[in-house]
Amino acid sequence: MDRREFLRGSVAGVLGASLTAPLLRAETDEKKKNPKLIYRTMGRTKLEVPVLSFGVMNTDSPDLIKKALEMGLKHLDTANVYLRGNSETAIGRVLKETGTRDKVYVATKVFLARDWQKGIFMLEDTGPAPAATTENFNKQLDQSLERLQTDYVDILYVHACDSANMVNYETTMKAAVKAKEAGKARFIGVSGHKSPEIIRAAVDARVYDVVLAVFNFQQEDKDDVARAIAYAKENGVAIVAMKTQGGARRQGDPASFNHKAALKWVLNHEGVCTAIPGMTTFEQLDLNFSVMEDLTLTDEEKKDLKLSSLDSGGYCQNCRACVAQCPHKVEVPTLMRAVRYAEGYGNLSQAEWTLNLLPKNHGLAACRSCSDCRVQCTHGINISRNVKTLKKQFALYA
Repeated sequence: MDRREFLRGSVAGVLGASLTAPLLRAETDEKKKNPKLIYRTMGRTKLEVPVLSFGVMNTDSPDLIKKALEMGLKHLDTANVYLRGNSETAIGRVLKETGTRDKVYVATKVFLARDWQKGIFMLEDTGPAPAATTENFNKQLDQSLERLQTDYVDILYVHACDSANMVNYETTMKAAVKAKEAGKARFIGVSGHKSPEIIRAAVDARVYDVVLAVFNFQQEDKDDVARAIAYAKENGVAIVAMKTQGGARRQGDPASFNHKAALKWVLNHEGVCTAIPGMTTFEQLDLNFSVMEDLTLTDEEKKDLKLSSLDSGGYCQNCRACVAQCPHKVEVPTLMRAVRYAEGYGNLSQAEWTLNLLPKNHGLAACRSCSDCRVQCTHGINISRNVKTLKKQFALYA
């Protein structure tokens, strides 16, 4: 199959189209029951979802998932690797017990081996990540479907594509398209942290329906991200926003950070179809849900955002200037992501899994040779303090 035939064949999506009509009718009924919910259409998928969705990355609580569904949320975002599979298992159990599979949109992700520094997939295992082959892609997807207790997911992402090269990697692209044609995924997409680059690459590939991208008011390149989001909307590609509340709790007093204002800032960009903040408590669920009362930013919220934007020291911009400073070329942004999982989200399992992805010569183990990290973040993150935290919490990797 040459590329032209591949792209032509990917447009079919016969089974996905056949599933759409009854679900769209269900959406209309649901909107009548929940008039307070703000809905948006997810591009050419035609799925209509509330602007708030549930990022089920840091919790496997059936009660919290059930409550979110009872409140009217319709989209649950997970991944094969979240909580070592317990996130998917919890979702599957809830959907089966409540009989709501046909009323809920489930997204999951396939994560395969990659070289973080080069931004490419790898054909050999890296820690817990299997080699980027068609066989491993399908194996991971089938495992996810089994945990979710379903025959299909509504959105299947190729996870953490942080370069245009990864977005266009034909092995994963073809595997995703074939999963769609086989009815295992209604729609396909990519997720990633280099938002402008991956959004434009995904749109230009003419294969993907959805992009899960980082978007928040603390990003240095937020204007570029906004333009890329507009480009996606023009071309019918849906944008789901993650890391909406700055990507981490504030260093110091978390209460000083206006999470509601940060979420409203993202949702004021109409090209964003929905956001998937991670929630671990009922209080967080209620707070995030309350944005749908009115998306308008108050004067006080605007002031809070302006003050918070002056101190981005808790949020990694993924600029990678730190890697160049390190004598061992340690994958510092990935270490900072592990700190975010451990301290910001309280998700030690995901933090450990993330550390285990890195080769020892570029991971936390390489930090043993330095008594104190002298790498300086150009955006104010206290890298030395964070590395010490990781060494203490995860001595096995240091």
